[in-house]
Amino acid sequence: MNTNTLTMLLGLSVSICLVGLIIRLAIWFSQGIRPSLSAPSSPLSAVNRIGAATHGILRVIFSSKSLLVLKSFFVDLLFQKRIFDKSYLRWAAHTLIFTGFILLFFMHALGSIVSQAIFSDYYPTLNPFLFLRDFFGVMVLVGLGIAIYRRISLKPQRMRTSAGDWAAIGFIGVIILSGMLLEGAKISSFTIYQNMVDEYASLDEEEGRALEAFWVQENGVVSPNIAGPIDPELVARGREVNSDSCITCHASNRTAFASFAMATITRPFAAVVGDFKATTMLWYLHIIACLSFLAWLPFSKMFHMLAAPVSLITKRVTGDEIDEPANVLTAQMVGLSACTHCGTCSLECSSNMFYETFQNDFILPSEKVQYLKKFAAGKERDPAIIKRMQQGLYVCTSCDRCTTVCPSGINLKQLFVSARYSLLESGTPETTMLSHFSFPLALAQNFVDDHIKALKKVTDLFKKNFQHLADLSAPLTLGKTTGLENNTYKSCYSCQRCTNVCPVVRSYDNPVEALGMLPHQIMFSLGIGNTDLAMGAQMIWSCSTCYLCQEHCPNQVQLCDIFYNLKNSAINKMEAAASS
Repeated sequence: MNTNTLTMLLGLSVSICLVGLIIRLAIWFSQGIRPSLSAPSSPLSAVNRIGAATHGILRVIFSSKSLLVLKSFFVDLLFQKRIFDKSYLRWAAHTLIFTGFILLFFMHALGSIVSQAIFSDYYPTLNPFLFLRDFFGVMVLVGLGIAIYRRISLKPQRMRTSAGDWAAIGFIGVIILSGMLLEGAKISSFTIYQNMVDEYASLDEEEGRALEAFWVQENGVVSPNIAGPIDPELVARGREVNSDSCITCHASNRTAFASFAMATITRPFAAVVGDFKATTMLWYLHIIACLSFLAWLPFSKMFHMLAAPVSLITKRVTGDEIDEPANVLTAQMVGLSACTHCGTCSLECSSNMFYETFQNDFILPSEKVQYLKKFAAGKERDPAIIKRMQQGLYVCTSCDRCTTVCPSGINLKQLFVSARYSLLESGTPETTMLSHFSFPLALAQNFVDDHIKALKKVTDLFKKNFQHLADLSAPLTLGKTTGLENNTYKSCYSCQRCTNVCPVVRSYDNPVEALGMLPHQIMFSLGIGNTDLAMGAQMIWSCSTCYLCQEHCPNQVQLCDIFYNLKNSAINKMEAAASS
């Protein structure tokens, strides 16, 4: 590949990358999920949002908060404290990949600009640069290995891996491995060795033969002129010639330990196609992989390399307290771009018990974020997907754990609250909002009216589908309990200890009126086979899942677990009625 072709490809990659960055920035200031009812119903213009962001940045720069930016740079970006505090393994993977890749980029890819400016005696074939290039590459490969291990080993624990995740791992792996293979091919290439000798050394025939023997023996060159055991005296003479002619600009190839090992892989390939052609083909592979990655970066999850620092600094400076609606929308889009799909939020999600029942991926925070990128862009119109997303948003307990553990500093709670009400405007309220152990815990004042209206609709649907104890005039009759796998209720003998210790029951002056049925009454209704009556009790939705009833039951009745089953059965029945 000549210089003009390389320059053209580099220019094309940079151009595509710049276009992608412009598109991404345009998305930051043009899309979003309406943050509150007090915000303008029509989208704020990009000019207004850019102005609000600029004003906010200037206020930070010219205030004491500028020190927080400096702190965030070292603590959040370089050290990655948020990841370190949560998972040493993931911190090791991220640190190895990020540090190794960045150092390779500046020391090797930009060597003629950065390394030469810093080191007056820089030459890529000298140490420590020859060694460090391989060392940094191995750091990246080890980090990738840990990342792959995490994604495979944590899959049963609700960690999802998309095609984009594997593409990112694969792209980086190809770049590093192709670079090492290229260096390995260069190490064993006799053509490259001969060109180097012709250009930099002036040797007679005897010196040339000795130097060649030394490079075959010590530096891994494959020579067509030398076969079989090499005379040690000839190698010793070659070492002297090397010290006089080569050592000032070329360290031992063995110090490039990874590439030297890779030479054993490239030698059979070079023997078939020729060493020069093998080196050229690997050079093409490496350059094309690097330039393709550059062009692909702004259109992939790897854009988090730029978005995550912005998100983390914003988190450090504002602490999630952003009042300006325009900046709330912009922060949302920055956060969505900063998501690395690492799955940390899903592993820590307190709604996992619902996921096990519904098997709806949108219950997992990391999967909600992937959908919200489309939702913010107005690209998702499939009613079935929207319905599943609503369910995933409503069963959220609003514990805010996902925001706390997010390594990119994304305000996930704010995103989910805004998305709930945006979907509420165009869809049917989710039946799961009946549960007090859910969405109401995250209510903002400007959403109260909407929430009450939606809750009333679902409550009416709930009352329409189930019997209530207060409405029954005839004596209760025995029947057969159906649709309930947990049958520990059969051990209940109505001692009422569960009702006596229940904090929900004690919070009402007239608990029977407020809750419909008390915990021991629900167990009794199941015992006589009236499952619908049990599902019609408000108590199962008001339960705070503190497990006091279950812990204090003398007969080990699993009340909380039964309440979960009843809620799930009630939701299924209401969903079926609503769609019929």
